[in-house]
Amino acid sequence: MSKLAIEAENISKSFEEIVALDQISLSVDRGSVFGLLGPNGAGKTTTVRILNGLVKPSSAGNINILGFDLYNETQSIRQRVGVLSDCNLYERLTAIENLLLFGKLYGLSNNESFKRAKELLERFGLQDRSGDKVEAYSKGMKQKLSIARALMGDPELVYLDEPTAGLDPEASYELLQYIKELSSDSSKTFFIASHRLEEIESICDAVAILAEGKIRAYGSPQELARQVFTDCWVSVKLAPDNSGFAPGNSGNSIDTSLLVKQLSEFDQVQDIKQSVDGIRIKVKGRDSIPELVRSLARLDINIYGIAEDTPSLQDAYLAIIKDI
Repeated sequence: MSKLAIEAENISKSFEEIVALDQISLSVDRGSVFGLLGPNGAGKTTTVRILNGLVKPSSAGNINILGFDLYNETQSIRQRVGVLSDCNLYERLTAIENLLLFGKLYGLSNNESFKRAKELLERFGLQDRSGDKVEAYSKGMKQKLSIARALMGDPELVYLDEPTAGLDPEASYELLQYIKELSSDSSKTFFIASHRLEEIESICDAVAILAEGKIRAYGSPQELARQVFTDCWVSVKLAPDNSGFAPGNSGNSIDTSLLVKQLSEFDQVQDIKQSVDGIRIKVKGRDSIPELVRSLARLDINIYGIAEDTPSLQDAYLAIIKDI
């Protein structure tokens, strides 16, 4: 069995003169949560539709899904994949009727389908409205039901396109935790296309940033951020009673002028900025941090703490998009 849930090489897609995707390649580990990030119009939905077999690429190398060739073994893939795209539910059917219908499409027996539908409706807090027609549902409720439908066949791989759209913060948090739980406990793979950076960063094992049809960066959220920012900032929190570093005139900050002068003599230090309770030091890279700590230890100062200012996924994303 392949260790990859998705393996796609050199996918391109054009709509007349518009290039939506330009030779992108992706690999997604089984049992992981993968995030595809990008602004509106970046090509995220097109990517999901191609990987799900709904749209044919203009050109492509190999596309293997769960170890099967996407175009020659389509039927073997469909029974193993769930999809959330547009909220195209059957509005005149009830919630449970919608799920039971899709249970049949996945080949579940009536008993299996009813049991699964009941579990999912309860999971998404829709059990009390399961007999209501979907046309009476709010946008958020429809989104929950669409996600439940994507999970109806107990798929190995689930594509979720903007899964938290229309959900309130509490419902979004619960959904993301559920995704992480399913990935960890059931080895399901989730492919999430989204522009909500803070949500993706909180649950994804790996992410790719897609902009203007190209993959601009790829890796774990932490790795990706460090790919973009090669330099590193370190925050040093100082005790206010340091000898030689008297409190500033405002009483809310520390006079660090002498410390700044001493640190400027160290080769690994590139920049120093004062903060409310200490200083921030820019060094050449993470490998320079141990030497910086040793240098600080040799100085006659009282330190409350030292920590790397790790760049966030949002920092990296904005820097990449800005440079395009």
